Amino acid sequence: MKKLLLLLIILTPILSFSQKNTTPTYTITGKIIDAASKKPMEDATIIFKSRDSNLIKFGGITNQKGNFSIDVEKETYNVSVEFISYETKILNVSAITRDLNLGVIEMELDLEMLNEIEITGEKKTLELKPNKIVFNVGKDISTAGSTATDILNNIPSVSVDPDGKITLRGQGNVTVMINGKISSMTKSEALKSIPAGSIAKIEVIANPGAKYKASALGIINIILKKGKDEGLNASVTATGGYKDYYGGLLTVNYKSKKVNFYTNTSYFQRNPIKIANYENEYFSNNITTSFLEEKSENNSKDDVFYNTFGADFYITDKTTLSASVNYSNINNNSHTLTTSDFFNAAKTKTSDNTRNYFRKLNDEIIEYIIDFEHNFNKEGQTLSSSFTYTTDLENYVNNSTNTNSAFTNDDFIEKNNLKNKIFDISFANPINKTATITLGYHYENGELPFTYKGTTNNIINYTDKVHAAFIDFENQSEKLYYGIGLRGEYEENTVDYQTLDTKQNKKYNDIFPSAAISYDFDDAHNTTLSYSRGIQRPGYYELQPFEQKFSETSSYIGNPDLNPMYTDALTLTFRYYGSKFTFSPSLIFNRYNDYTELVTFETGQQINGVNKIITTLENVGKFDLYGIDVTSTYKPTKILNFTGNINLLNYDQTGIFETVNSANETIIRDYNHASLNGSFSLLTQLKIPKAFDLQVNAKHYLISKGAYSTRKAYTYASAAINKDLFDKDASISLTVDDLFKSSKTDRDRFNTTYFSKSIIENKYRTILLSFTYRFNQSKKDRKIDFGKKDVKPKY
Repeated sequence: MKKLLLLLIILTPILSFSQKNTTPTYTITGKIIDAASKKPMEDATIIFKSRDSNLIKFGGITNQKGNFSIDVEKETYNVSVEFISYETKILNVSAITRDLNLGVIEMELDLEMLNEIEITGEKKTLELKPNKIVFNVGKDISTAGSTATDILNNIPSVSVDPDGKITLRGQGNVTVMINGKISSMTKSEALKSIPAGSIAKIEVIANPGAKYKASALGIINIILKKGKDEGLNASVTATGGYKDYYGGLLTVNYKSKKVNFYTNTSYFQRNPIKIANYENEYFSNNITTSFLEEKSENNSKDDVFYNTFGADFYITDKTTLSASVNYSNINNNSHTLTTSDFFNAAKTKTSDNTRNYFRKLNDEIIEYIIDFEHNFNKEGQTLSSSFTYTTDLENYVNNSTNTNSAFTNDDFIEKNNLKNKIFDISFANPINKTATITLGYHYENGELPFTYKGTTNNIINYTDKVHAAFIDFENQSEKLYYGIGLRGEYEENTVDYQTLDTKQNKKYNDIFPSAAISYDFDDAHNTTLSYSRGIQRPGYYELQPFEQKFSETSSYIGNPDLNPMYTDALTLTFRYYGSKFTFSPSLIFNRYNDYTELVTFETGQQINGVNKIITTLENVGKFDLYGIDVTSTYKPTKILNFTGNINLLNYDQTGIFETVNSANETIIRDYNHASLNGSFSLLTQLKIPKAFDLQVNAKHYLISKGAYSTRKAYTYASAAINKDLFDKDASISLTVDDLFKSSKTDRDRFNTTYFSKSIIENKYRTILLSFTYRFNQSKKDRKIDFGKKDVKPKY
């Protein structure tokens, strides 16, 4: 760790070096808005061309509030503002001899630009901002035929494992949002239903503040597409692939000065196949007693329909009302075939079993969302509110049979019926030219009745209520930004175990502070220090006390006595923005108190001479995570771009778990352990004009050692190639996931009574061929890159 700090200290002054310029410079500021809606326009381009040579000398883009601030040398210029599908605005500015505020600039839609030729330009695939990373999905050529889960794997610092678990900077407990809102669409099954082609961009916030739920330890915000071009426009994508994959996506948008209608509709079918091999050896007093070898193959056929439909109504120049409906229907038919061979200590086979496990899932999700936003006459003063109502009905039909008569056959049905209501309101009020105070309130009420019908019947009613309020103060001067926030949350959840005739009620009442300070040394150098406190409260799955069987010898059970886990997160980030190179290292320290650990131990029961094990959750001591995360981009030429990430973290855990099993044996697990973990990733994009685009994403994961398990290192790669057709009205793309078929989980688990080796991998790599045709969509693509960061991007 000391060596990493020393390296950062050495690099910082080197990167800070810049050549002095004796020509006087002046700061030009202003704000750009849509003439019809009066809303600020983010990423509008301001261009300063020399009158003598007509060459672009200076420029920049607006931030989220539509503001810009550009340092310009003393000279005479032609100044213009450009934005996709808007008329170019020529400004009445010529000689720059002093600092100048251009005021509010209104942009008019260009109704005839759809047939114009392409102009220079390019929004970057990855945008580094002091408070977040923005990944522009449209610049990722692997989107055709892919899902949200696939695209997340292309974002630096973000990883998705084969089971759909998402980590951010090596940490779990990530909150995924849709358009800034908590959504049932973000659970792992539903994320795989959202087509990547319906996503505009993805925001990654590693250290959220008081405006977000305290349980949001890290945030991934998926922003869905809304059409920007006026009139009617659409696109259609058809995809087919290996193995057993086909589907399509339709996007339609109609926009006028008073209303914007949009819809994204997709359907796909797929059948990924996973294979797994397990080799287990069991001990007693360090002497081998038995062996178990298992092989399994899982076929999981999905039929998925997804639709989002919405409208933005521009009631006045300052008031917008939005309504949308998200719908997802997932039908999954899964079959797992497992063969088990049991051996004695001499490795002589004693028995075997073949288990067929069939599962049918139907999951229907419907979300109704209403958003309201009003901008007052006072600049920056806004009132916004939203209401979301969600129903999520899951039906599982499970059946398992065994050839060994000593094993139990199962037939059972599970039903979950979530109904959830969320209300948010916030008011932002600038108190002077540099400072803003924001107040907000959050209410959430969820009900989740659960029914299990099999050899035994279990009925659980789970309810959860949250009341939260926050206050957030931000001050942005020329170079210095600071913000402090405070959030109070009251949560009450009730678990009614009707079968057991018991009811459990838990209440949490906590305060969560946050703070951030950021300083701009100049246009190219910035540093940010941020802190936040959070909580991870146990939910229904963690609390329910009924056994769920993985196999005859392995099960899971929740812990109704589980306590919440509190977190403290501190991050120091430095950013350098060059014309071709950006560099952003972050020093990270996170502490988890009452750490929630998955604990596995022997129940005391034996099956065919093999100890049955059970996994549950326990609060075990504390967990410290600290290290460095580096994200960098490099564009050596106009056609080649690299995005890289290095994540090196030390996991330091303390704590001991102790229990007595059904055989009256004392079980002790010592979790005092430290290890280095990490990953490296490189996204390479090559664009050959008038030929094709090529993209390769490679990731390497270091070995991960825990107190009772070791996951081996592995390397993973995917590739995509894209070709534009018919004057860019169409495109064809080929995507290959797991290029070298090297994505596998090779893990060892061990303690004094057993050693288990497992390998889990996909049986086939995925190959997709997609064709997209665009109707009446804008072909303009901004490619101006001034080599400077976005101006004042703290919001």
